Amino acid sequence: MAPVSLMEFLKQALIALLITSAGWIGSTLLLYLMSFGHIKTLHLLLRVRRSLAHVPAGSVFHCRSGEVTVTRYDPTVDEDVTLSFVRFSWPTLLRWKPGTGKSKARFHRRLRGELFWRTALLVLVTVPLFGGVLWLTLTSDPLWGYLLVFLVAHQTLLAVISRVFFFKFWALGMVTTYLFLHKVSLWHPSPEVAAPLFCGFMLLSMGLLAVIFRQERKTAV
Repeated sequence: MAPVSLMEFLKQALIALLITSAGWIGSTLLLYLMSFGHIKTLHLLLRVRRSLAHVPAGSVFHCRSGEVTVTRYDPTVDEDVTLSFVRFSWPTLLRWKPGTGKSKARFHRRLRGELFWRTALLVLVTVPLFGGVLWLTLTSDPLWGYLLVFLVAHQTLLAVISRVFFFKFWALGMVTTYLFLHKVSLWHPSPEVAAPLFCGFMLLSMGLLAVIFRQERKTAV
């Protein structure tokens, strides 16, 4: 292929930078939304709902430092006791202004709202994304399968260490740099080589993150 002009080179470099920026913002937002609607979180909420059924009427729920506690009467000691009930990080409906008590019915309404919006993210974001990538893999190009592998690994990592794995800006820049090299007719490996290398690099990064997190957790304990 004939070499491109300097202006075309600069144009393609700028396009690659813009695509990297937009892709980084979009992927970060998408991975965040997927984490909020993760199956593990929904399972935890369902467990909380089952536990709520055993809380006696008249109990009062409070939120202190992000932790929901329940104060209820304990007949065995003939006094009110306060127990830890659940903890959720922001954004959530299960955190509110400290000092404000919630009845069992009001807390149950908040819990239903929490289940609703997180389930909506699973149905409207995660499932269509997996379905779309699977469809592209089967009907368009098998190389899309590497993205499917990444998504599965990401959800698995989230279930194991409860941490979201984000693309670094420079890592996403590797993809757009590859497209840039193709546009300006400079040497670059074939997609059949580049795709598994990049996917393998991402999986290795996830594995290292999981190991580091577990070591830090053991040290903290």
